[in-house]
Amino acid sequence: MIKDTKTATIHILIVDDEPDFASTLAKRLAHLGARAATAASGVDAYAVLESSPVDVVLLDMNMPDLNGLETLKIIRKNFPRAKVIVLTGEGDMNRHMQSLEAGAFDYLLKPVPLEQLWERIQDAIRA
Repeated sequence: MIKDTKTATIHILIVDDEPDFASTLAKRLAHLGARAATAASGVDAYAVLESSPVDVVLLDMNMPDLNGLETLKIIRKNFPRAKVIVLTGEGDMNRHMQSLEAGAFDYLLKPVPLEQLWERIQDAIRA
């Protein structure tokens, strides 16, 4: 069973251009007590972050307008308190290293078990 070790609500932004994936993940995280919003692109993510700070951003790499790496750099520069976990189907080791060097907390490959993702989210909050 998944348990939340924090008493405060975790605010999560899921940035992914696959709306079914993003909305399903948001619902699953909400069942765990998180407040999850979605954005379909890097530009949309920036707008959400400007209006409502979040604790953790779950960021896809392959998106329209700004790719994940570009979006990550913008988030780290403008919203340094938000932890970013790359959650992508792209298993490229070079992209993995670039993401970590650009300030990502972690780089996870889809599909990832919800329990593992939730643990990494909580680790990011504690870091």
